[in-house]
Amino acid sequence: PAHFTYLNFGKVTQKGLELGVDGALNQFVHLFANYSWQGEPEPDGFDISELNLPPENRFNIGASVNYQRILGNLSVNYSGDAFWQDVPDARYHGTTDAYTLVNGGFGLKWLGDQLTTTVKFINLLNEDIQQHVFGDILKRQVIGEVRVVFEAGANQ
Repeated sequence: PAHFTYLNFGKVTQKGLELGVDGALNQFVHLFANYSWQGEPEPDGFDISELNLPPENRFNIGASVNYQRILGNLSVNYSGDAFWQDVPDARYHGTTDAYTLVNGGFGLKWLGDQLTTTVKFINLLNEDIQQHVFGDILKRQVIGEVRVVFEAGANQ
């Protein structure tokens, strides 16, 4: 398609709740957790079929470690099913399945914290995950990262 038009249909009332906690267990371990609930939108003046319907429930939980030269993290993310209709036409309207995504990584600091090497894993369990009905199927990703800290020399 070469042309799209988006119109405001009317008002929508949305209700939801988000809760979270984020903090340090000790000086080396950091934890987080959050949960969100979103009720079904209530359109005024148009049909609900014109709206995307987000997941009703989502949660994330995770931990990270930063101890001497060692870094590590692990997180679990859940998203319920969602209905999408903001795609080219009705052939692509549909619901994505609920999914659980497990991510993690580990790394080492070198040269007095001037160099850090990490390996990150997205979708560690290699599940088929589609976050949008028109989106790609996400599989396991492995990412290598090198970070270098350059310090400015003394003032001359």
